[in-house]
Amino acid sequence: MQTAKTDRCIAMEEILSIIERLLGENGCPWDRKQTPETVQTYLVEEAHEAAAAVRGAKTAEVAEELGDVLFMVFFLARLYEARGEFTLEDVCALISEKMIRRHPHVFGETSVNSAEEVKDNWEKIKKLEKKASGKSAQPVPDSLPALIRAYRMLSRLPHGKDEDWNDLPSQVSRFEKQSGELATRIEACQGLEDYFGGLLARLVNIARLKGYRAEDLLHGFLRKLE
Repeated sequence: MQTAKTDRCIAMEEILSIIERLLGENGCPWDRKQTPETVQTYLVEEAHEAAAAVRGAKTAEVAEELGDVLFMVFFLARLYEARGEFTLEDVCALISEKMIRRHPHVFGETSVNSAEEVKDNWEKIKKLEKKASGKSAQPVPDSLPALIRAYRMLSRLPHGKDEDWNDLPSQVSRFEKQSGELATRIEACQGLEDYFGGLLARLVNIARLKGYRAEDLLHGFLRKLE
């Protein structure tokens, strides 16, 4: 165990030393010109490439793409450190504290009986954190692909409030009723944009309640068409 931990530390130090060399006086002119604002787009791209490799079950590519993501995280942290704003150690400490705080059923005395309770507790703790810090609750970024954004937003909805988006039979019933009206709507050309949007959201939600992500399902289907 100690050997594995040592090897892990050496591997991460190697990445950091490469970044120091790239940003050093005799380093790479391109890297030396970068700022967090110019680099953030590459983080997004690398994350998408990693996700695509995972979806494709391409294990060797997953390892490579995760390395790209990890490098971008380290690189961004080093750029902020150069500004005197925070360090990689700060980043690690913040996420460690957050994960421990948001898993009281693992690291504390809270008891839970289901994954749904875990999710609800997570959202409650998150809201309390935002309130304590004076920050407003962050919306799901609208830069995300729409299917992923819908999944994330629907996952945040509490149980038993207004229309219960977390009740599968209710959602299936509503979808059946709305999809049955589709032909009439199309023929009449009435409210099609909102109607299609609502049906898509409903379908994303039903897939979610069955344990699937619509984004992954659609990617899988599209691969069959290629």
